[in-house]
Amino acid sequence: MLHAPTVWVVDDDADDQYFIERAFKQLLPSITIKQLTDGDEVIPCLQEAAVLPRLILLDLNMMRQNGHETLAELRRIPAYRRLPIVVFTTSQAEADKQKSLALGANGFLTKPPTLQGILQLLSELISVWNLN
Repeated sequence: MLHAPTVWVVDDDADDQYFIERAFKQLLPSITIKQLTDGDEVIPCLQEAAVLPRLILLDLNMMRQNGHETLAELRRIPAYRRLPIVVFTTSQAEADKQKSLALGANGFLTKPPTLQGILQLLSELISVWNLN
């Protein structure tokens, strides 16, 4: 049985989660979105998942465990080293981008301020990561 593609959104901002899910569902209605509110939830959820996500969108700025810490932890575990992880953050800092890529992120994107901008970026992610 084929599963609909699943994307995990790890972000503690409820508005961002809402707009990201809304945009994904508009672009690809069959997609499944799993929302996590902090980095420390990712590994326990992965360990319990029947099917691994096709893509993880990871925010950097979260309260308990930030995106860089989460990314480093994920890349230390052999079973999760190849999981596609794109940092999706408000940061535009080159240092954040370089650190994310050095830790093993597959991409670094700055969140657009509009739903139209989010739609455009997510459309590109759907294509690049063959989510449709």
